[in-house]
Amino acid sequence: MIDSLLRLSSLLVGVALLLTGHGLQLALVPISAELMGWSSAAVGYLSSVYFLGFISGCFLIPPLVSQIGHIRVFAALTAVTTAVILSFALSDNFFLWLLLRFFSGAAIVGLYLVIESWLNSQLSNQVRGSVLSAYTAIVLTGLALGQLLLNADAPEGERLFIIAAIFIVLAALPVCLTRTAQPGSIPSARFSPRLVLQTSRTASLGAFAAGIVTGSFYGLGPLYGLQRGLGVAEVSIMMALGIAGGALLQLPLGRLSDHVDRRKVICGAMVFGTGAALLAVVVPITFTPGVMFFFGAAVMPIYALCLAHASDHIQSEQFLEVGTGLLMINASGSVIGPLVTSQLMENFGIGQFFLSHALVLAVTSLLVLIFIVSRRREAEFFTAFSPATTAAGQSIIELDPRSEPIEPEIRALEGEIITKSDP
Repeated sequence: MIDSLLRLSSLLVGVALLLTGHGLQLALVPISAELMGWSSAAVGYLSSVYFLGFISGCFLIPPLVSQIGHIRVFAALTAVTTAVILSFALSDNFFLWLLLRFFSGAAIVGLYLVIESWLNSQLSNQVRGSVLSAYTAIVLTGLALGQLLLNADAPEGERLFIIAAIFIVLAALPVCLTRTAQPGSIPSARFSPRLVLQTSRTASLGAFAAGIVTGSFYGLGPLYGLQRGLGVAEVSIMMALGIAGGALLQLPLGRLSDHVDRRKVICGAMVFGTGAALLAVVVPITFTPGVMFFFGAAVMPIYALCLAHASDHIQSEQFLEVGTGLLMINASGSVIGPLVTSQLMENFGIGQFFLSHALVLAVTSLLVLIFIVSRRREAEFFTAFSPATTAAGQSIIELDPRSEPIEPEIRALEGEIITKSDP
């Protein structure tokens, strides 16, 4: 693994720089909007539009990479992202910011796609899991450090936007100068909602709920902290702790899910997240950053657990389509979450930030628990409502490979798509 990390060090350094700058602008946009007097609903729109761009980039970027190559696309997207971040500092027009957020989401997901497909093309099955775990740790560490960079200067000025842009543009240097061979193409995104739902109700529902919660966390978390009376420094620590909690629990929960029913781990994480969210409502604001650590530890790993659970019920050639579909479901939740949560905060008070998360996680965990205690296999749930009730039709269903888990050899393919809900 060490040899692989050294060989890919230029790409990983680029990732670290990229995510540090991205983490800073993720926190800076809602804080700047709050300081300009924009409503909670307006901040919610900014977050949702970002994830709309995120979804669009999943379909727009792969064909572009196939035509002109990884390095050129990475350089172009870092230029776009840098220009977008600097443009935030030039105007306080809300509609311009909406447009900028859309382009930011499309560019960032494109950068993720380029790096991750590049990494996977250079990894053998023997070290893939370890290297991708290190990559995920670098991503989350960069995001957390970006939050802490809010303390570098006052958010009212332009300097923090400039600092974020500097990190983004510097990320292009190690990637564009690398000697690592670039792969030929990225598989185009294919999305079949029916196949994803048939594969696993738990994975589909969990990915959607995780999108709602994490989308609101990144988009509205800084706003919540400011409106509760925290200073910018305290907000940066609160957000960084939430991300750090997710980073620390990602691997232990993943390993636990390899030995017990993954649905139980998913349900347990949601129950724990519900408790943390309710605790954040009642504790004094000075304890909120600490509670956010446990909240992040519970909710951040849910998407990866759902992807692993879906992988247990498909054939290897179906993984790309199911994984992409699960990503789209997660991103759709990230679009809806900030919209709904911001409206609740606007109309019923800032406490709705955590109350809405607690409600989503509680309801979802209850449904997952129902799935667990039910003796009927997941595929049979859908066939019960199907018109194919003849003996021949039932025979076909029973032969459906999705009705029984397959061996976990498809783990080697998990790196072919984005396997996280990072923004």
